[in-house]
Amino acid sequence: MSALESLLLEMAEAKVAFHKLNGDYYITSILEDGYLYHMTTWKSLKNILRDGFISGNPAYLARKGIRQKHEGMVSFTTSKWRHLSDLPHLLFAAKPCYLRIPFDALRDVAKPVVYRISAPELGDLIEGGCAYLFSTLTQNVEKLQKLYGADFERYLYHTWYVENEWRVKAERLPLPPETEVYVCSRHQLKVARQLTNLPVYLDLELMKFCRAVNEPYNKIQRIRRAVGADFFKKIKYIDIRKGEVERPDGSVSVERAILYDVGFLDAQVIVRRLNGAGFTCWVHKNAWKYRPYANVEVDLKRSAKKGGGRHG
Repeated sequence: MSALESLLLEMAEAKVAFHKLNGDYYITSILEDGYLYHMTTWKSLKNILRDGFISGNPAYLARKGIRQKHEGMVSFTTSKWRHLSDLPHLLFAAKPCYLRIPFDALRDVAKPVVYRISAPELGDLIEGGCAYLFSTLTQNVEKLQKLYGADFERYLYHTWYVENEWRVKAERLPLPPETEVYVCSRHQLKVARQLTNLPVYLDLELMKFCRAVNEPYNKIQRIRRAVGADFFKKIKYIDIRKGEVERPDGSVSVERAILYDVGFLDAQVIVRRLNGAGFTCWVHKNAWKYRPYANVEVDLKRSAKKGGGRHG
């Protein structure tokens, strides 16, 4: 018997679910610590603090240059770590600010999102240690439709069940006086305190995390500025690598950027511009001999070994 079958047998609706193992299942979000978190970007947070409310109005948000995924809805999650980015490969850097609001202040308006998932997805959740989310597991969609009424589709989601989302249907949701504001830099802390009378805190844990996550991005942006937008787009991809590598001059690079698939003539301009910005570049011997594109390596940090950190 599989772990999923064993789990279903232990649950209240097991005799129904067990015989529909290949059908659709539904789970709803649950509370974790008595708070709801509205994750947001720094740009959006400034708008929220100036306005004094979170908007669910797509036209209003469009005027602010903000993209909305769920029209007429304000989204929350149950932990700052649950949904800081829309894409996992961007890690968590996209939404590093948040509002923390006690659930009791939103009890009358916040509803848990309903996730429709399949049996294989349930198995993945078990393997990932998320079986605790199954406390609301059901296949009774008719019961859920009755609970949510005509707005059922507004709260139904097919993916991202682990973000544990809650939603409030509102054109604008005034910030309760119990709201706490959290930012991830000292600059943000200073500005936010000028925009609101709500308590504003610096999340040191998140600040350190975002710095670590954004470090490769910041280094790529340095290269972009040095190369210029016209030639930066001629680089297929940039990767940041750590680990000791001997350069042609005998010195050792301990961190470098690899500029992939650069044309020979483009590389001459790119290397010249990078050298002018203080970077040291190199390519492997006969790099363009057998193909029209080659990789250019850029030294980001040198060790004193073998060459004393000398420029090549």
